[in-house]
Amino acid sequence: MSRRALVLARHHIKTLSFGGSINNLTTKLLATHTSSSLDNGKFNQQKVFLKHFCSQTSINNIPIAKFEEIKQLKEYPNKMLIDVREPQELQESGKIPTSINIPLDQVITVLSHDTDASAFKTKYGRDLPELKTELIFHCRSGIRSQKAAEIAKQLGYVNVKNYVGSWLEWAEKNGLPK
Repeated sequence: MSRRALVLARHHIKTLSFGGSINNLTTKLLATHTSSSLDNGKFNQQKVFLKHFCSQTSINNIPIAKFEEIKQLKEYPNKMLIDVREPQELQESGKIPTSINIPLDQVITVLSHDTDASAFKTKYGRDLPELKTELIFHCRSGIRSQKAAEIAKQLGYVNVKNYVGSWLEWAEKNGLPK
């Protein structure tokens, strides 16, 4: 990776990272990614992230959900797809069918053990997940959803996944705006 690309990458990683585990992820990504990923002179961190990690089966012990699994979620109502983007992002781009929106900064509160089950059902139209419920998180590019999955795991949820492809992959494969 060229010196200029490395400087740009470090800058973008600082602005896109949300916590220690994501910082470690992006540092690992830079350490293992040797070819330059420049688009019009700017480091395209999202494409590198997807290219590097989509071939893996987990990131920081969080399993990765694939596009085909997300596509089939209508057939599995016991699984819960959680979009952690901000509501305005959904209005601008759209949402994946069956997903519910819990922004990243609300995940810890909404999925905590003292959440009122009837209030959850009223707001999201779904039952409050049990600790064994399969939760799949997604966002725009898989970074915020990784953080949300790690939070859920810390809360005691045992069946947590991250859809690393997230909205960008879903939109691309379904001809939707990104």
